[in-house]
Amino acid sequence: MGLRLWQDGPVSQRVHTLRWALPLAILSVVLLYQLVFAAYVHDYFGHTAHTVVELIFYGVVGPVVSWATLTQISRWLVEKEQAEEAARAHERYLATITDASADAILSLDVEGIIRSWNQGATNLFGYTASQMIGRHLDDLLVHQPRRDRAASPNGRSSLVPQHYEAVVRGVDGREIPVDVTQTPLPDDQGQAAGVSVILRDVSERKAREAALAEERARIARDLHDGLAQSLYFMGLKLDFIRKQVPRDPTLAEQELRALKQTIQTNIRNVRRTIFALRPIDLEGLGFPAAVEKYAREFGEQTALSVALTWEGDLDRLPSALEPQLFRILQEALNNVAKHAQARTVQITMVVDDGGHIRLTVQDDGIGFDPASVQAAVGEGRMGLRQMEERVQALGGVLRVESEPGRGATVHVEISLPSSQALSVRR
Repeated sequence: MGLRLWQDGPVSQRVHTLRWALPLAILSVVLLYQLVFAAYVHDYFGHTAHTVVELIFYGVVGPVVSWATLTQISRWLVEKEQAEEAARAHERYLATITDASADAILSLDVEGIIRSWNQGATNLFGYTASQMIGRHLDDLLVHQPRRDRAASPNGRSSLVPQHYEAVVRGVDGREIPVDVTQTPLPDDQGQAAGVSVILRDVSERKAREAALAEERARIARDLHDGLAQSLYFMGLKLDFIRKQVPRDPTLAEQELRALKQTIQTNIRNVRRTIFALRPIDLEGLGFPAAVEKYAREFGEQTALSVALTWEGDLDRLPSALEPQLFRILQEALNNVAKHAQARTVQITMVVDDGGHIRLTVQDDGIGFDPASVQAAVGEGRMGLRQMEERVQALGGVLRVESEPGRGATVHVEISLPSSQALSVRR
């Protein structure tokens, strides 16, 4: 057990032990030699033999002991250097993983001061490590989240991890929603010595959630304004027909035919609503394939001839814009199905060299008076208000062109973010 502790102990402790043990061991050996062996040789073999033995003992044994001791210490030092190099290699490996992570990974001291800043944090926020190390984490946060004080960075007594959502402001001033995970780092006494913080950009997830919420609200409005009112109207109409059957059967039959048409219209509207509720896997299919699938199924559902044209490199579209563009296209096609009485629809999606995305949806329906467009937007009809708000939120422009009897065309133009625009120009 003692030998195991000796072998596993630190090099400094073993050298310290040798510093005291070796002189004592040498002293013991020398005393034993001089008092026993050397005296015996001198008494029985004379002075000459004694001198020869002395030379052999001090000329050979001393250097051998020194060589053996230094060799052992050298071996210990080599083992220590190998262990330290392995530890440094492991640290470099972990540092490489941390720095290469797409997430922002920071370390804080117990007061919440930033002590390390990886490349993922620079990519996400735009700040360099030299700009942020030494500042407080809360300097990044736009809205202070509600957090458990016992688990905050300066809560030394707690090692409970935290998970919360926050909003941070990047170097360009834009606000970025992030998912934050804070994990306290314990010291040798089990107290919090610092905090590891991982921040993940959830802008795309928030955009999808917002788009889903808006789509649910739109469907709820459609059901309330369309189906619910139609059902109420049909109830009144049925009551009227019931009263007319004994009085005027001809009128009752006419009303029944009209009611049948109303029911068929509502069935088509319900089917369209159910179709709108079907999820489209944008991430799994990819944006172009998802749009093509939706356009094809929309045409089959509504008996419309839908043509789709791509221009430019759609792979350069920012992924955050894809769900927004998809919802705008959905809304435009829903308007065609509900109001246009069209037979054909032409969809054109263009990414031009100037760094713009242009979406055009053109139908050959009944059209309308352009003067009524603004009134329709103000009243929230035709879905134009939702489309306009969505486009404006993306910094784009929405234009609607139409003439009675000549169909309608929806134009959407959105500028790509600057980094994407530069990549298109290259």
